[in-house]
Amino acid sequence: MLPRWTDPRRSLRARFALLLGGSGLALALVTAAVVGIVQRGQLVEQQGYSMRREALLLARVLDGALRQRLEQLQATADQPLLASGLFDPGDARLLLEGLRAQQPAFAWIAIVAPDGQVRVATNALLEGADLQAEPWFAPAAHAPWIGSRRPAGALTASLGLVDGQPPQLIDMGLPMTDTAGRTTGVLVARLRWDWLRELHRSLKNDLNVDNGIESAVLDRDGRVLLGPPAWLDRPPAVPPDPEADPGLVTWPGEGEFLSDWERSPGGEGASGLVVLLRQPAALAFQPAIEMSRRLLLLGALGTAAFMLLSLWLAARVARPIGELSAAALRVVHDQPPQFAAIPPEREDEVAEVAHALRRLHDTLARRLAEQQLATARYETLFRDAPVAIYLAIEDHLLIANQACVRLFGAPGADALVGLDTAGLFHTDDAGLAELRLRQQAALEPGGAPTPTLEHRIRRLDGGIAEVESTAIGLALAEGRGVQVVLHDITEQRQAQAALRELNAQLEARVAARTAELQGANAELDAFAYAVSHDLRAPLRAMTGFSQALIEDHGAELPPPARGYLDQIVLAGQRMGDLVEGLLTLSRTLRGALSVAPVDLSALAEQTLADLRRAEPGREVAVEIEPGLVATGDRRMLAALVNNLVGNAWKYTAGCAGARIRVFSIIDDGSRWICVEDNGAGFDMAHAGRLFKAFARLHRQDEFPGLGIGLATVQRIVHRHGGRIEAEGSPGRGARFRFTLPERPRAGVNEGATA
Repeated sequence: MLPRWTDPRRSLRARFALLLGGSGLALALVTAAVVGIVQRGQLVEQQGYSMRREALLLARVLDGALRQRLEQLQATADQPLLASGLFDPGDARLLLEGLRAQQPAFAWIAIVAPDGQVRVATNALLEGADLQAEPWFAPAAHAPWIGSRRPAGALTASLGLVDGQPPQLIDMGLPMTDTAGRTTGVLVARLRWDWLRELHRSLKNDLNVDNGIESAVLDRDGRVLLGPPAWLDRPPAVPPDPEADPGLVTWPGEGEFLSDWERSPGGEGASGLVVLLRQPAALAFQPAIEMSRRLLLLGALGTAAFMLLSLWLAARVARPIGELSAAALRVVHDQPPQFAAIPPEREDEVAEVAHALRRLHDTLARRLAEQQLATARYETLFRDAPVAIYLAIEDHLLIANQACVRLFGAPGADALVGLDTAGLFHTDDAGLAELRLRQQAALEPGGAPTPTLEHRIRRLDGGIAEVESTAIGLALAEGRGVQVVLHDITEQRQAQAALRELNAQLEARVAARTAELQGANAELDAFAYAVSHDLRAPLRAMTGFSQALIEDHGAELPPPARGYLDQIVLAGQRMGDLVEGLLTLSRTLRGALSVAPVDLSALAEQTLADLRRAEPGREVAVEIEPGLVATGDRRMLAALVNNLVGNAWKYTAGCAGARIRVFSIIDDGSRWICVEDNGAGFDMAHAGRLFKAFARLHRQDEFPGLGIGLATVQRIVHRHGGRIEAEGSPGRGARFRFTLPERPRAGVNEGATA
């Protein structure tokens, strides 16, 4: 069995050693990782720079070699013998044979007419053949052109095999023009691909491209022209990106490679070659890997040294801590602690811990005494509390005070102990009992109490009481429990029942008085209607006879008499208008509501159109919100809109830049229809008179009228169960707004709402 000091679970020395050793090892790992990352970045930059330089050199040399062959063709095409196109085939063939002998890279050279027919060729091969369909013909007829690798085709028989395989050739050509710039043909040559392959291999050897670096050359179509045999004549697995910097690239199925693409220089006759160099990441980062390994080795050695040092240090630190542990054990066994065993001359952290333990011991002893005193006080308060309290554990009553015994009608507290707390609820409140049990199960000791719950309880003497109860979680010696407080509200609920009965009686009396008032209002309205109707005939007679007297005998009457008759006519007309107003007010509440959706926007537009026809000379800016729809009686709502819009028209008379707006707003969840103007306005101090019949806030000579329009509007709104409000300012206009319910209430009338 290992010594205790070697077990980290039991020894501070072992934990201290593991902590320091682990910290050293972690530091070594982090250092190795950081150094590896930094070195990888440096290697990517250094190796990438070297790789870019070599790739650029390969691209320039290979492109230059192809350009030289193209320049040789151009020099031949510029020969006077060939440029005019009027040459002897034999002489031209000798010239082409000389070029091929001078440069063995040319496998075949020919002059092709503009129609694609071979006029002259080395060794007379393919002379007379139509090569217009060849891929090189169309581009080479317009500009110098270098193509891709492809099989020799018809030239295979004359060229023989290369490495046991049919030869591969590279097409190149350029247009032949005479002194006038006319195209006389195409000078085409097919280069030996193996010549370019050997040149590529030689360049790689000269540049010392090794250490696992692979090289490939792509033609203008993105296919591999030179490189590993498995890659030839197809695009590489990773699309080339000559504009990107050298970097790590993941090749499908192969892993990470440090890769670089470089394009050959551009210009006329450019080959469009792209050189690819790549190196496996493991080879590229070999120095970084070796450095990380050395750092890890040093870290392991340092970890071992740290662990040995920490064991020695931990032994010195742990000795006084062991002495403190022995002092603490004496407290556990109810023995006086010997903190004096700690040398008084010590002033380090261990001495601070010893002093803290001494103060903790003293504080715990004092608080234990205080807790015992608080427990005694709680027991007294619990026993003598005026409200009912009981403690429960696992949904069974544990102890109850005297008030609880009285509330439940028990002979003593022992009769309640052990009862199921859910069984204390009245049977009709079983759902509330289940709710309370769920709330109590979620309580935490010292946490928030449950919401107050009102329910009934079964008394042990057979009675029923109504209570309000709340519960709070407690940590009891027997386990987690709850304290439940109950307030007896039986008498309160009985008083509330009596009050409800009294309210019902009062409401019945108010309803009866309201019915009587409505009947009286209806009779008064019928009387006003009858009186107004009966007055119309005498008034018409009085006014008519007065006007007849003026017309028939006006010239014979003295001026004072004539003036008296004029006043009689005017007073009669005025009284007739008042009678009509009374009838209008009376008709507002007569008849049943015919409820339907009403387009208020259309009604406002019709009213304003009528007003414009009556006063064509007035300039008033009008803004009506479309789609203002309310539910109600169309006849009444038409009168409402006519009065509000008519008032706005009347009170903007003489106002420069008169403006009337009809729109809606949403306020406090209700939709309000507003009619606003910038006319005369009114003083809000007199707003209470606005909707009273025949009450006017302006003189008759300023704005004529009877004072019944707004009274009619208010009755219509109230008849529909709505509300109407007004606001204004003298000289700054007024705004009237009303809101109607979606469905007018049945039976609403002026007497009930006004």
